[in-house]
Amino acid sequence: MIGVLSLGFLAGYIFLIVLAARFGAHLARRSGHNPKLWGFIAGLLVYLPVFWDFIPTVALECYYCATQGGFTQYKTLDKWKTENPGVWKTLTPSKRVNGLLTSIQVGDTERYFLNQRFVWDITTSYRLLHIREREERIEDIKTGEVLVRYVNFDTNVGSVETGLRNFRDYKFWLRIDSCESSDQSQQIKFNGYLGSIKEFGGK
Repeated sequence: MIGVLSLGFLAGYIFLIVLAARFGAHLARRSGHNPKLWGFIAGLLVYLPVFWDFIPTVALECYYCATQGGFTQYKTLDKWKTENPGVWKTLTPSKRVNGLLTSIQVGDTERYFLNQRFVWDITTSYRLLHIREREERIEDIKTGEVLVRYVNFDTNVGSVETGLRNFRDYKFWLRIDSCESSDQSQQIKFNGYLGSIKEFGGK
């Protein structure tokens, strides 16, 4: 039902844009002005109040994804084990509370303790046009070394299902939930690495 209403709104608004453009062209033709130019201006005046941020938001989100998003592995677990002989056998998974890892909030970063040596940091920040960056890192807290990193961007637009927070959340056409397509291959790589570390000490 919501999808039908959304499509109906878009169709209706596009109709208004076309109608405004045709009306502007008609008036320009009657007054001896350039109908194409004034038709375009009239249509643009109706388009901008609602859709002004559509193209900039999509373009900027795509730019961030292409230049800064994705999975980066700085060191394999096998290499870490080689550099720290015998240590991995001494690691024990952190205790969980109600099945959840223990965490602390440090500024914009949520830090989850995986075991005695590794933490999983999730940092959330915001870029231009409310684009949200989510950076996940696995770090060796003894050395401060980051082993892997995954960065994803979304447009931070809510929905009726998740709750509407402000006027921007009504702009469902702006909603992009991830840099990745449905296969989520980069996220899967990070989750696989994370899963291996969660098992340290359990083997």
